[in-house]
Amino acid sequence: MINEDDLPRWQAKLEQIDAAVEGDREVLNAWAAEDAHRADRDGELRAIVDAFQRDGDLVEFRKEVDEWRHRPGPYTSFGGFGQMWLNQVAKYTPEGDTDTIRVLQSALTTPQSIAESIDKINAVARVTEKLTSKGYPQVGRIPYVLSLFWATDRATPPWPVMWTSAPQMMSELGWLRPWSNQERWPEYVEAARTLSPDRITRFDRLLWYLSEHKFVGLNPTLASMCAEAAELMARYTRGVGYADDPIATRAEGLAFQLKGELGLAAEGLVEALSARVDRALKAQPIDARIEFSKTGAYRADAYTVWAESDVSRAPSFRLWATRSGVAVGVHAYGENEADATAIAERVLSTVPEGMTFFHLQPHLTGDRLTPITGYRSGQVFVGRWWTWDEAPQGISLREAVLDVAEALVPVFDAVAPRADRQVTITPISGASVNDELTTLAERFRAEWPYPNEKDSWHKDERAKLAEMLSADNLVVFDLDVFRLLINTSRYGGPGPQSVLNASLRVMDSIALDAFARKVHDILWDPEPVAKRIDRALDWEDLGTKGLGESVVLKMLAIVDPDRFLPVFPLTGPHGKIAMLRRLGLPEPDKTLSRGEQHLAANDTLRARLEPLFPNEPWGQTQFAYWLLGNDVDDSGTEIDLLGRTAAELFVPQSFLEEIRELILEKGQVVFYGPPGTGKTYVADKFAAAIQPDPDRRMLVQFHPSTSYEDFFEGYRPRTDEAGQMSYELRKGPLALMAEKAEAAPGQPHVLIIDELNRANLPRVFGELLYLLEYRRKWVRTAYRADEPFELPANLYFIGTMNTADRSIAMIDAALRRRFHFMPFVPNEGPLSGLLRRWLKENEEPAWIASLVDGVNEELRVLLRGSHLLIGHSHFMPDGAGKGKPTVLEDTRLRRVWNYGVYPMIEDQLYGKPERLAEFTWESVLHRYGPGSTAAAEEQEALNADLESDDA
Repeated sequence: MINEDDLPRWQAKLEQIDAAVEGDREVLNAWAAEDAHRADRDGELRAIVDAFQRDGDLVEFRKEVDEWRHRPGPYTSFGGFGQMWLNQVAKYTPEGDTDTIRVLQSALTTPQSIAESIDKINAVARVTEKLTSKGYPQVGRIPYVLSLFWATDRATPPWPVMWTSAPQMMSELGWLRPWSNQERWPEYVEAARTLSPDRITRFDRLLWYLSEHKFVGLNPTLASMCAEAAELMARYTRGVGYADDPIATRAEGLAFQLKGELGLAAEGLVEALSARVDRALKAQPIDARIEFSKTGAYRADAYTVWAESDVSRAPSFRLWATRSGVAVGVHAYGENEADATAIAERVLSTVPEGMTFFHLQPHLTGDRLTPITGYRSGQVFVGRWWTWDEAPQGISLREAVLDVAEALVPVFDAVAPRADRQVTITPISGASVNDELTTLAERFRAEWPYPNEKDSWHKDERAKLAEMLSADNLVVFDLDVFRLLINTSRYGGPGPQSVLNASLRVMDSIALDAFARKVHDILWDPEPVAKRIDRALDWEDLGTKGLGESVVLKMLAIVDPDRFLPVFPLTGPHGKIAMLRRLGLPEPDKTLSRGEQHLAANDTLRARLEPLFPNEPWGQTQFAYWLLGNDVDDSGTEIDLLGRTAAELFVPQSFLEEIRELILEKGQVVFYGPPGTGKTYVADKFAAAIQPDPDRRMLVQFHPSTSYEDFFEGYRPRTDEAGQMSYELRKGPLALMAEKAEAAPGQPHVLIIDELNRANLPRVFGELLYLLEYRRKWVRTAYRADEPFELPANLYFIGTMNTADRSIAMIDAALRRRFHFMPFVPNEGPLSGLLRRWLKENEEPAWIASLVDGVNEELRVLLRGSHLLIGHSHFMPDGAGKGKPTVLEDTRLRRVWNYGVYPMIEDQLYGKPERLAEFTWESVLHRYGPGSTAAAEEQEALNADLESDDA
């Protein structure tokens, strides 16, 4: 059911399109000419249907419909997908198949309700999908074909024709979310009948016009859409989600409508805008969600992005709509506060009269743009602002956008990216700790969440270690407990300590007593603590080989938590200075000693964070680390990378969205299918779409000898400077990624496991199988039995499995339960037609698709399954493209087959030379190559596709 609040908004959009059409005499005249023949064409088709109902002659029915659709009138476009579908049904229906004929006759009888129409569509799908497995006749075309016949019956209420362009535009506008036409059909009919009850053809015609022109103005009700979305956002709690599922569903629907409206504007204006500003701009869609999270909020605003490159965070022109108004301007991120300020200063002298800076509010405020005088902080956005009462309406907004953009060209020049720009940490404004940082601390508590059981464990361990380091207990030095301090993450990890471990290992009892006295002096001597730190780092004083500042500062944080934060390094990406920069606090004077710098940085951080987490040095530290690892100022690019990736992969965007939902639900998903179906390629592209930072993604490949120690962690030999061999606990890919994910809980991290089923999975995963299902729970791992380990909720796994060796059947049941499994089967589901789309887009021979389909159907029957079908990636080489020479020429195709495809078939048909001979290149080329019936049908389908692009 369509939400009742949407219908008047959609009606307003149709009226806006109608107003644009009124100024297009060419289109109006063409429609009038078609309508002059409508009554005659309707009567003729009804007579053809009546004849088929009487005699059941499908061949004659197909012939008469083909002749009819060539006559002038509104139905000539049926010669594309529609007539093609009917031709294929007539061709592949076996002689004497009365069941198919009966179902078709029944389906062509005009239904009396939407429910009955669905039954008829499903009935036709059931009989026609069995006719051939080559991908046609396509089930998705059935609503289009049947609706045309029903529409000519002049029933009450009328039936709309589901032309290709109409549901496609509804989808782009965010009015329809389902992917398949069968699922779209009920809502399509409801919308057409409700919005155009008297002129049902007006509905699909206006949507066709929009598909051709894209931009006719912004929906006049966009302000109310943003306002409703903002009201729903007020019922959202970060880290928890919306108040209930209906609110979340409604917020999702509004976000996609906002995204769709501005997305059409981006497409419709990009060419004219590029010409006006003399830049080669690209339109980039935005994401409907504001973050990658199972409970992430949906947006309450929307904007276009026109940038010169696909590089993340590139300067751009934007058209931005919020509940308060609409803006056109130039946007730049700035890589840190100083950089953004410098950009704003360069821009200041170029801002045209009548234009202003904007302050970008956080998403959860519900109203992101505030016009201001001068630059304040954060992202730089300069342009023209209209309240909704002032904004140009309809198509007049087009010229207004272009005029403003042209005036802003000097501003765009000022924010053009520098070649030497480096990514640095973005500091937080030095605002009062009671406002911005308070809000961020609340967000941290919800997202971490803080405090949790592990935080409590760290605090308890600090107390135990403090007892060992007390002045009294250092008299009898406990080396085993000290090793726990330096080699584990109890109350923070000091990093690898191989040199210090080696030094301790060679100490006798006398040397250990001397070392204990040094530790005592470092921690308890009455001289100033900065002096003690300096002495501890001096090997000729209190220092010891391998005893670095991280261990020294960890000991001080353990024994004196009232002063020291458990932040051990001074420099580096996770050191005290990095935290000071993130918080916009002054750095210590570099002329000070190392100990004095540590102390000054620690005290400055502690003073700033203490009001947020009183008497909680561990909480203050975790919050500071969280700030370092997350985009806390809503500065993410928000570009819809899934949409861009779907286009690059030639798959529906809904397919990648489904993967996203699956991985958010369980945390892990497996792609399984025959070789060459793009499992690893899609996994890699999908991972890059949800996490563009390559440092937060990793790919590993399993093999039969992969072990727990390889994947998670285990002891590995090492040799010290004296040539002595020892063993150290070394982290594997999983432990490393878990560590990164824990340090940045607001960022998704992805570990791709290629060829997952080639390893002994229970042995490789061990006790970690439990954690795949129970995130935020602890286990005691094999090599760290005294230290809990958990899998962060923001670490996601994508596995790939090759079904060629059938080893997927051997997957442990416990593992199966913890993963979602997504099939990658040629020409099924989202992969259906993928190779065809690629061939068409790159102007490569269309018959290759029918050859692959034909051979795959033979293999499916011969091998009794789809485990070893031919993947499309064999026939998608680099270097192809529109206007380029054909890359899939005869020689290359023969090479691909003989050395890539044929060996796999040969392996499966070993010992069957007579069957194998049927799959040589010469044999399959004879059956499916140029000049074959299959190739002719493929070309006919391509022509129909091109013809239906105009429908």
